[in-house]
Amino acid sequence: MDSLRHTLKEWAVTVEALERGATALVVRKGGIREKAFAVPKTRFLLLPGYEHQRPKLIKPEFRGIMDEIPDLTDDGPLRFSSFAEVEGAFEVSEAEDLAALNEHHMWTHEYAESRFKWRPKKPLTVLILRTYVLPETIELPYREGYGGCKSWIELEDSVSVEGARPALSDGEFEDLVSPALGVLRGLEPAPVGS
Repeated sequence: MDSLRHTLKEWAVTVEALERGATALVVRKGGIREKAFAVPKTRFLLLPGYEHQRPKLIKPEFRGIMDEIPDLTDDGPLRFSSFAEVEGAFEVSEAEDLAALNEHHMWTHEYAESRFKWRPKKPLTVLILRTYVLPETIELPYREGYGGCKSWIELEDSVSVEGARPALSDGEFEDLVSPALGVLRGLEPAPVGS
């Protein structure tokens, strides 16, 4: 049986946009408790997080998605409706590279710049994710160890991903990511685990 335990905590609006095929790019710098953002696995569940997302931090064209998301908290049951595979991972260390990527991610330019300047010696990591939607949402109980401002969670229970379908067809995915790849190909690849 195909199942996953490794989980990336990402804004709920971003998870929804990935599931809808509205984006394939995620820009990360890591949580407050992490020294740096690292990608330990090539496949992982997507866990919607609600605590830090704000409409003013994302571009107007994505705010409608946010309006449709239930107003939940991060300390309730964990809800999984998708997983992702890393198709590419790149490090952004220069402001001009971040500016060149502006039209390809969900963040406002101002917010992206503020994340870039936070811990300036650490690069931003841009992930190109191929998202797969589970046949039904799976709920797991919240545990104390899952909380806090961190990117990755190792679940105590594994989640079946059998029967998941790609959010986008191969052609749709290629059309969505190829403009961003034109910018990203010249950047330093970010390390990705197994």
